[in-house]
This record gives sequence, C-alpha cells and structure tokens, in this order.
Amino acid sequence: MTPDEMRREASRKGDIEHEVDAGEHLEFIDWLEANPEDGMLEFSATGDGEAVANRTTATIGDWALGGDEMGADREHTLEFGLPPELEEAMGYVEPTDRYEAIEGALAGLTACINGTIVYNAIREDVDVESVTTTVRAPVDLRMLFGIYDLDKADDMYGELEIDVDVTGDMTPEEASMVREFPMRSPVYNLMTLAHPNRPRVEVRSAA
Repeated sequence: MTPDEMRREASRKGDIEHEVDAGEHLEFIDWLEANPEDGMLEFSATGDGEAVANRTTATIGDWALGGDEMGADREHTLEFGLPPELEEAMGYVEPTDRYEAIEGALAGLTACINGTIVYNAIREDVDVESVTTTVRAPVDLRMLFGIYDLDKADDMYGELEIDVDVTGDMTPEEASMVREFPMRSPVYNLMTLAHPNRPRVEVRSAA
C-alpha cells in the first residue's frame, strides 16, 4: 500500500456512508487485493422439487471464504413456482401464487447492481444517495416445453432491459464513472457473460 493510500484510509476512518465505515471498507479492499485466494467466495443454493410440478423449495445457508466453510447456522428459504394465472392455464388443479425462478434471478440482479454501485461509490468517494434498479426479461418458453430443440437456446430470451436510477450530488465526471459501475456486478456478469457448463445429472432408481 502506498503512503497516499494509507493516508486516504486513515482520513476516512469513522466516515459512515450507507451505514459502512468508509476507512474500514477501504482496508478490506486493500486486504482483498493483497490476498486474492483468501478472499475467494463460494456461494451455493439447494432446491428440493416438490410434488407439484415446477414448485421448488430452495435453501441458502453455507458459504465459503478462501476455502473455509462458514454459515452453518444460516438457513434462508425461498419458495418458487408460478403466478396463479399461468398455473391455471397450464392445468394445475390448485393454482397458487409464488414468484417464478426467473423473477428470483432478476431480483438478485437488481440487488447486486445496487450494491455494486454503492460499494464503488464509497471506494471512489462519490456522493450517491439512492439507487433503484429495474430489470425486465422477455422469455420465449418454446424450448422449455419441447417445441424447440436445444439448438434454439439462444432464442429463449429477448434483450435484457436494465434501468438504473441513481440520485446524488455528483460532478459530470463522477456521473460518468457511476454509469460504468453496474458492469462490475458479479450477478450482472454471471447473467450476461458466457459460462459454458453441463450439469452433472445423477439418475437413481426410485426403488
């Protein structure tokens, strides 16, 4: 760390921005830069399919930092399904209202973009007061239901629409910087960049 960086951290100790101590936040960033392997995160989720088609109870708990498992006492439950109008149209006997898995993914994207902007605003000492992100995803379900073959995967989604409303007292240069912050979002990059993958599917006898 350079002397200028040390002075900047010390000068911002005790400055509370968005309920975060700016000086301590900068120390964390410096630690992460110096210890990238120790700072590597791994998150996970487990979804148990229910007796009703497309309804899943997902749990979030354990996570890892630098290979060390943490969060053994955490347990957050998410119940996925469909809006009742869709279930009724698709022949469900008892339609109910849950949020759809795509909606859950989009909600996670809004949270990650909001957090990314605020974190980077603290790092750059930019006055951001509030952030609201809205995401829309047009979806074509023909591949899901076997009307299209797998080679049509690229046709499943229309263009993802992301609108971010940021308020704050910023110079034009700072506003230009803020416009680039969403591209640093981990979930944005998870959803918009290519991550070639083939699920490992184990098929077992029910007997």
